[in-house]
Amino acid sequence: MFNKNYIYAVSTAVGSSIGVGIFSLPYVASKSGFFSFVILIIFLGIVTIILNLMYGEITLRTTSNGRLVGYCEKYLGKKGKIIATFITLFSLYSSMLAFMIIGGVFGKAVFSPFLGGSEFSYSIVMFVLISAGIYIGLKLIGFVEFLMVIFLFIAIFGIIFKGLPIVDMSNLATNNSSQFFFPFGAILFSIGVLSAIPELEHIMKKKQEQIKDVIIIGNIIPIVVYILFVIVVLGITGKETSEEALHGLSLSVGNGIVTLGLIFGIFAIATSFLMLGMSLKETFWYDYHLSEKKSWALTCIVPLIVFVLGLRDFVTVVNIAGGIAGGFVGILIIIVFYKAKKMGDTKPSYSIKVPITISLAMIAIYSAGIILQIIESFQI
Repeated sequence: MFNKNYIYAVSTAVGSSIGVGIFSLPYVASKSGFFSFVILIIFLGIVTIILNLMYGEITLRTTSNGRLVGYCEKYLGKKGKIIATFITLFSLYSSMLAFMIIGGVFGKAVFSPFLGGSEFSYSIVMFVLISAGIYIGLKLIGFVEFLMVIFLFIAIFGIIFKGLPIVDMSNLATNNSSQFFFPFGAILFSIGVLSAIPELEHIMKKKQEQIKDVIIIGNIIPIVVYILFVIVVLGITGKETSEEALHGLSLSVGNGIVTLGLIFGIFAIATSFLMLGMSLKETFWYDYHLSEKKSWALTCIVPLIVFVLGLRDFVTVVNIAGGIAGGFVGILIIIVFYKAKKMGDTKPSYSIKVPITISLAMIAIYSAGIILQIIESFQI
């Protein structure tokens, strides 16, 4: 079972999930209370696993290359393609913007003592480097992704190991029922592996029957890591937890371990940024048949413009990307899933049965999250 490609596939799924979103979780957990956060992340984790399995089955039932936009065109027609385009662009652009924002924060923290510079300048540097990777079509092969995940785990468990002995359990014994859904968007943003699922099909080409297990394990591992990370950061910093988690932590565990976390953050941001950028470029390329250069330009220019214009609040952008964009993506995938079961090109290596009542409940959850996040983000 645990062959080389299987391990690379799990690494790809975990690497695409554990990224910039992890740093927003302690802060949102401090608002809702730790136990409310745990209940919500486990519940949404189960919902997300079902959704990812749906998307995996869609890709396996469809023989042509494509992404969500192409699947919507095939199974929902031209109107479906238009709707999917707006939702996909909103989701991926907002996610890329989040990476730019926090990349600048972490870049300044790591390099400014030696090189100087502002958060804005480091955000631009990261954007230029990742854009270059997207332009040349740089894809992290399974082995490279595996090494990245190993490094990420060393860093994050270094923080957990150093921080656990000084956790104040009273900081975790809090609950704010009025803010129960505050972490909704940040959690959805953090636990998704949708962008990696088409890649899993390529990695597991000779053993596609294992993709189902890879998706499940690739979702469970990040959730466990997130809960441990929140325990340490929130348990140490309590109500003083900062929006990006590590600033407040440095006062208690020292700069050395926090620097390790910052380096972890930069790698996590870079890998996720690159994977999303490649996914968006391929959407324009495969699904709209634009040239590779035009696809690259459309992928990179929009988040740069929005960033330069001043939208740079990390938690707000993460909540928008997860709660609003992620909610719409979830609803769309559920609809396409049932269409693909009837209209798919081929028999998939796995097939799941999801009762319509469960799917309707999932749609209701995503819809409620969208509404709540709009109210919260735009102060309606």
